[in-house]
Amino acid sequence: MKQLIILLGIITTPFYVVAQDTIPKPGSYDEGYFFIGPDDLLKFKGYAQFDGYFPAGNTPGVSEFLIRRARLAATGYFQKKFRYMLYASFDKGKPALNEAFLEARHLAFAKLRVGQFKVPFSQSNLRSSSQLDFIGRPFIIENFSPSYDIGAIVFGNDKQKRFDYAIGIFNGQGANKRENNNGKLMVGRLVIAPFISSNIDGIKKLYLGGSFAHGRQKKDFAKLDYTTASGVPVFSFTNSIMQEGRTTIYGYDLEWYIKSFSVKGEYLNYNAKNLYKSNSGFNHSSDGYYIAATFLLTGEEKKRNDFIKPQKEFELNKGRWGALELTARYEKTNLSRTNLSAIAKGTDGLASFTGGVNWYLNDDVKVVMNYSYYKFNQKIIVDDKPFLKNNILLLRVQYQF
Repeated sequence: MKQLIILLGIITTPFYVVAQDTIPKPGSYDEGYFFIGPDDLLKFKGYAQFDGYFPAGNTPGVSEFLIRRARLAATGYFQKKFRYMLYASFDKGKPALNEAFLEARHLAFAKLRVGQFKVPFSQSNLRSSSQLDFIGRPFIIENFSPSYDIGAIVFGNDKQKRFDYAIGIFNGQGANKRENNNGKLMVGRLVIAPFISSNIDGIKKLYLGGSFAHGRQKKDFAKLDYTTASGVPVFSFTNSIMQEGRTTIYGYDLEWYIKSFSVKGEYLNYNAKNLYKSNSGFNHSSDGYYIAATFLLTGEEKKRNDFIKPQKEFELNKGRWGALELTARYEKTNLSRTNLSAIAKGTDGLASFTGGVNWYLNDDVKVVMNYSYYKFNQKIIVDDKPFLKNNILLLRVQYQF
């Protein structure tokens, strides 16, 4: 996208270009619109996703169109070393605050961030929804990984970028929610790139990560649903379910990039102590994993945490079709390793396979098609009907600026 850059100056002084050693300047792949001053940078960016869900055969759910996500952010720097973010969502037509934080970036190896933002847990959770290889995140990540929360972290990396880390403390209640107890959620994440300095392309871009979260929680589980990417509930808690106990979550992940090819995998384990209804107490334990692969048929390089820029952007009159990418993912989740029939209903596990195609018309517009098949360990009940599987075609049109 052609960037709009406006140089700001004090009214009584001439406009001028910022020196390179002051604030980070926009790169060739940066999206959004920028206002740049001598010590400040303000960037507006956003994206929207128009989805269509089409169940196939005897399967739960209804066909529908929806605005799955609509996001708008203002971010930037001031006084060279402070970064800020205000990030609002309008997903499915409902306004909400996703992020509002301030960062002190005086030390590259120890930056400080305070406010509301994504908890540093799971590579899939931390990746922007606009950069996902599939329409939905894996089931185990979407339903069990910590996401947005209020707190503080210290994070950074070494000069060679062999590793990066984050350590933080959060309320543990989620986005836009007040704390209700003195317990806090402690979170840590470490990612290493052991071969980043290697001259061998096959191993150079291999990243290994681990995440850990632990804390005492007071949480309402009443009518909580664990759902598929299209919103089908497969495990649901009944009324009047509370937790007053410790929650422990840990996971491992892998990312591997070789030119046009990528592999990602992840394992997550979730354990919540002392869920209770009346005088009865229960422990809730779940775990799961996924493995995913992508391949760009048109030869573009797959980069970590970056958008795909087609070598030949879509121009119909010139016979240019953009970039095409094939995707595949297998996942398996154990939803309950203990008997929770007294406080929940649904299946105790599932397996799923998703195959798809990503069509990048340019670096701003993307079309995604996924076909997902879910197999449940036991029949789930949706609208008073039993189902043992779920077949669904998912479509997405996304634009960003």
